[in-house]
Amino acid sequence: MLALAYCGTCCEECPVFQATQHRDEIHKRWLAAEYSSEELCFSTRDMTCHGCHSQQRLESRMCQGCPIRACASSRKLNSCAECRDYPCLLIERFVPIETDARTQLELERQKVLIEV
Repeated sequence: MLALAYCGTCCEECPVFQATQHRDEIHKRWLAAEYSSEELCFSTRDMTCHGCHSQQRLESRMCQGCPIRACASSRKLNSCAECRDYPCLLIERFVPIETDARTQLELERQKVLIEV
């Protein structure tokens, strides 16, 4: 089974996760430039992700400040689909309907409802 982030994103499909797993510093440098803007500048070091459920120190500024990750991990959930408040305002804002992540959350939610 593929590892899922709290938001339903498949970790193996995330370019930051891939670059971290492959120790690909060139890809990380490219991602930092790609995700940076005038308001927020990322470094190569910021492009580090071991997955939301990892116990390793969060090095990535992208993942470190993720409000979905913070909420779900504080509630000790495997994914947002397990939350009694699903779909909440965070999901509505950051995980649009008709995305792969939202579809995955909906599938996980159906499993949760069946188990109850």
